[in-house]
Amino acid sequence: MNQKMSDFTETLRQTDYAHILYLTEQTDVYIENAVSYVLDGVRNGDRVLFVENPRIYPQIEKKLQQLLTAEELDLIHYVNNFDFYWRKGNFHPEAILEYFESVVGSFTADGRKCRTWGHIEWGSQENIDQKIIDYETEIDRSVPRRKVVSVCAYDARRVSDSLRERLMYCHGYLMKDHSISALSFYDDQKARN
Repeated sequence: MNQKMSDFTETLRQTDYAHILYLTEQTDVYIENAVSYVLDGVRNGDRVLFVENPRIYPQIEKKLQQLLTAEELDLIHYVNNFDFYWRKGNFHPEAILEYFESVVGSFTADGRKCRTWGHIEWGSQENIDQKIIDYETEIDRSVPRRKVVSVCAYDARRVSDSLRERLMYCHGYLMKDHSISALSFYDDQKARN
């Protein structure tokens, strides 16, 4: 993780919540950023919900196993992203949000902080862009209520310009492989309502 991202991670520790859009183009950098995000959270006592595909997660897990104790690894809850986002056989925003709320609620019931990392992928489905926006809008409302720091990761090559623009309106930060910045047009008050 470069210095700017390290500084940002430090800032995250002092906030109650954040909703971060991550558009990645390089798998190796993506893996390093994911590992850094998890390490920072776990080392500060946060529980982590990590939603990732089964091709990438073993690489992340291997690095984490080399850096964390068994007790620290127990703070990480991995869910296959297909199982998480396609639980009902399609991308169903209400079902995903219900599961998200349930897991995050159980993680924070004892007052411990929680971080989430979700790698959103999809096949062909009618109106998928709108369903993704519906989901992200609801997560954006949930994040401040639950006091969660949440990264929503997308393969930048699969995100159309119109979807990218719409996603930026429901995330407070835009992260790329080597940078992160606040989105100035993000309406924080809208997320809290």
